[in-house]
Amino acid sequence: MATNNNISNIDDQMLELFLQRLSLSAGNNDSPLETKAHKRQVLKSVCEKAGDMERYAYRFFENLLELSDIRDCELSSGSSELRQGLENALNNTARVFPQSGIIACQGVEGGNSQAACDQLFPRGHLMYVKTFDAVFSAVESGLCQYGVVPIENSNNGSVRAVYDLLQKNNCYIVRSTRLCIRHQLLVKPGTKLEDITDIYSHEQALGQCSQYLSKLNGVTLHPCANTAVAAQMVAESDNRHMAAICAPVCADLYKLDALVSDIQNNDNNYTRFICISKRPEIYAGSNKLSLVLALDNKPGALHDTLSLFSNLGINMTKLESCPISGTNFEFIFLVDLDASIEDPCVIPMLEQLQRTCRNFHFLGNYSEV
Repeated sequence: MATNNNISNIDDQMLELFLQRLSLSAGNNDSPLETKAHKRQVLKSVCEKAGDMERYAYRFFENLLELSDIRDCELSSGSSELRQGLENALNNTARVFPQSGIIACQGVEGGNSQAACDQLFPRGHLMYVKTFDAVFSAVESGLCQYGVVPIENSNNGSVRAVYDLLQKNNCYIVRSTRLCIRHQLLVKPGTKLEDITDIYSHEQALGQCSQYLSKLNGVTLHPCANTAVAAQMVAESDNRHMAAICAPVCADLYKLDALVSDIQNNDNNYTRFICISKRPEIYAGSNKLSLVLALDNKPGALHDTLSLFSNLGINMTKLESCPISGTNFEFIFLVDLDASIEDPCVIPMLEQLQRTCRNFHFLGNYSEV
């Protein structure tokens, strides 16, 4: 029976051999195709020699080869456009996040996006636009320094339109914030619940209030650009059968009555808003990293990606699969990690993902306030 000393001696030998292997494999500049072929050959040989321990030996060497790749990337400073871009962003960004600027905000006064803008930029100058697309256009064109848009809700999920725009446009996440969202049913003064035939709000707000809305009979739901826009429409209309779902602040802003308060499905209802900029900006303390990945449609592809995070001790806080429009059951993955570009292993990890994923999109490294 093996003693603790025996095991400790073996561990010491394994560590010494592991360090030797990392040293010998450093600087391996083989092409991706040659590297994959070599890995397959190594793993095939390991399986043939391991006997009934084949499964364990395969996983052990698979992780070993992956760590060797990451170490090799770590030593290849300046070898990729991705690395250079991230290091430039880190070195050329001011250490303190700005408190002011011209900020593109979708909707009108009283919307949750406006509240998020105020939280992120206490002295910001808001420029209201009609759509999320217009927020991105204002930032990308240089008309606004920053833009603020919602990206996910704790109960109703991700705002896919925003993720699509992040991939389509040359914009990056530079900060995020969370707001506790409360919804009220607002009407013109004197309107009763039984009078309502049409309810207007943003589609996310309608989804967040679905349980309450399902109990109403004879009511048609109308998605619109923004919750505050819905309140403005009701206030300006002569139709007394309309109602809006929006934030409590809209009641005073648009002189409406709150028929019912707190109609959201869950009191723990938070929406995360992101601040976008035209170029990547990485401020001091940035500890959240967002990516969009498309993996090869083959067994183990997702496992390989997740094991990369695990091997490096990086915590994954979000993994969401989304179908790719126009394809036959192909998916992208929305990924959030607790990670900082300043950690020496993170840029090599991103380079590894860029090499091995069918599509790789870096969205930003930022902090949440």
